[in-house]
Amino acid sequence: MTITPQHTASDDELQLAWPQSHGELAILVDTYAERLVRFAFRQLGNLQDAEDVVQNVFVRASESQSQGTEISAVGSYLYRAVTNGCIDLLRKRNGAIGCCEDVDMSRLSGAAGEPFEAAQAAESLCRAEALLGCLPKEQAEAIRLRVFDEMRLREIADVVGCSVDTVCSRLRYGFQKLRRLVDKKSE
Repeated sequence: MTITPQHTASDDELQLAWPQSHGELAILVDTYAERLVRFAFRQLGNLQDAEDVVQNVFVRASESQSQGTEISAVGSYLYRAVTNGCIDLLRKRNGAIGCCEDVDMSRLSGAAGEPFEAAQAAESLCRAEALLGCLPKEQAEAIRLRVFDEMRLREIADVVGCSVDTVCSRLRYGFQKLRRLVDKKSE
């Protein structure tokens, strides 16, 4: 698989090419599966449905890999495919988000290691989600993609289907509202 650094900042910031073999597909799944499940869960409110949508995206990726499909922005493509899968599932349910199930938040936060660290990460995620729930949906999702999924502005724009300028506005206004909310809570 061709792996080219977008930045030299860290190993986490690698641009993966579209898989050309089963081994490369496995690397793609290892790299994106956890983040995509969190992303789908935020849209669907049900962990099993989120896992199913992501699995279907990777199955389609496997099928297209055998057809020699070439995708240049793999991460953005996968997020967009998951978004489309979530939309399709919600349409089947007539737009209703499934009951927002109680999930072991450490599974969604990617916390590993000591139980205390996992509990702290889950608690922080719950607090962050509560604050983000006070924002308009578009602003909250832009912030989630930027902060939780560590996406670049162009990637966020590709995923949500808007311009980079719109993403910048959503982030700016969303962070301003979050600051006001936090200031109010600390008073």
